[in-house]
Amino acid sequence: MKCKVFLINLDSSTERFTFMDEQLKQLGIEYQRISAVYGKDLHETEIAKVYDPQANLQKYDKKLNLGEIGCYLSHVQCWKMIIEQQLDYALILEDDSVLDPALMMVIKHIENLSADWDYIKLCHGRKQKGVVKSIALDERFSLSTCLKLPSSTRGQCVSLAGAQKLLATAYPIARPVDIDIQYWYEKQLRCFVVRPFPVIATDLDSDISRLGRRNNAKRHHLLRIWQKVKYELELLKHKQHLPSLPKIQK
Repeated sequence: MKCKVFLINLDSSTERFTFMDEQLKQLGIEYQRISAVYGKDLHETEIAKVYDPQANLQKYDKKLNLGEIGCYLSHVQCWKMIIEQQLDYALILEDDSVLDPALMMVIKHIENLSADWDYIKLCHGRKQKGVVKSIALDERFSLSTCLKLPSSTRGQCVSLAGAQKLLATAYPIARPVDIDIQYWYEKQLRCFVVRPFPVIATDLDSDISRLGRRNNAKRHHLLRIWQKVKYELELLKHKQHLPSLPKIQK
């Protein structure tokens, strides 16, 4: 199986790189560093090509900050590389992660799955989401379907088909990348979640927060209420379209 590990890291974040490099080496995981896009370095014309404020407010209740745009573009780079190199899948990590010592075992389990998946979440945000169905990968880890995907893109596996779907629906950027993937039904993504999560958060301050905290952005409260109601209704509508769990191939 042709796969790679990509580590997204800003050129200026040398301490983060060292932190991740030490973890990955301890686990015996070879990886490729991806130079993250720093939103503040983007010219207005570059931003205009990928981001539309009007589309943003049609799909999200806050204006995206430069860090969120840069973060999205960093993941786009990884999706493009999966497609260009015709990888079966890639493990994509952000540099603010603590890696479970059993991560390599999780990767081996994923390689033994049948190919009918697009996206496998290995991390969670502030709130863990409920499970619909699950299968055991081993005595500790399971693979689940979730109607509401966890937020955060700290760690995930993206297949070739998944990268193609994500790239096809990326522009114009309208939501933070982790929120956008929660709208899996818009992209026809076959998404799954590994539990317990083998990639968890550190105490490091997010690079995105340096360019404007998401929670401090101006909210459009009525728009938020409407979008939340619409989202919940769409989830219920598409519940029957949740993908079947992949088969484990021995």
